[in-house]
Amino acid sequence: MPDQVTGEFFPDKRVTHFKVDGKVNPDLFLEQYIKKDRVDFTSPRFSFYLGYYLHLVTDVEWSRMHREKKKEPMYQNILGTPEYTRRIKGDWYGSDFVYLHENRATIFHHVFQHIKSFPDYLDIFPQEQISKQIKRITEFYLGDSYAFALDPEYRFDYLTPDEVTQFVNTTTEKLAAHLHATFDDEMLWGQRQMMKHETK
Repeated sequence: MPDQVTGEFFPDKRVTHFKVDGKVNPDLFLEQYIKKDRVDFTSPRFSFYLGYYLHLVTDVEWSRMHREKKKEPMYQNILGTPEYTRRIKGDWYGSDFVYLHENRATIFHHVFQHIKSFPDYLDIFPQEQISKQIKRITEFYLGDSYAFALDPEYRFDYLTPDEVTQFVNTTTEKLAAHLHATFDDEMLWGQRQMMKHETK
């Protein structure tokens, strides 16, 4: 999320999203943090790295979807206008608010919003930056910035909650396939299985 005062991202998204030639490059993160460090695959640090990696892969899919949406007449009508970002993100974040309002048994409700501190696993962030971002994200979704989307009369002209659900379902399948293509099953789960056997 951008800074609340300046509206800018820090560190820059080129850094946090490992961009090359303006495009998110998950493989760069994979090489620098997962393969290079040879992190213990059963550790919380690896879980974080894996989640961060899949978040980058998801961003690639989101950008692909957004490019396709831009071809639609509704997008074309406002493309390049001052209200473009505001109206598009009204639907993006509005869909999040609808989902969280209708689904109270999510990881956000039961886990994420209760996190008070988090290890500084990534050296690209200043000290305690991850903890601060978790706090800001929690406050954002517990706030009412996009509560207008909960009004039954609100029209999702650019991205509907159903389209977001479809994106999540499709991308989840792609991520599962991506994991199997990128990591050997024994590499991901072998050590954990071995530890189970040793404790018996």
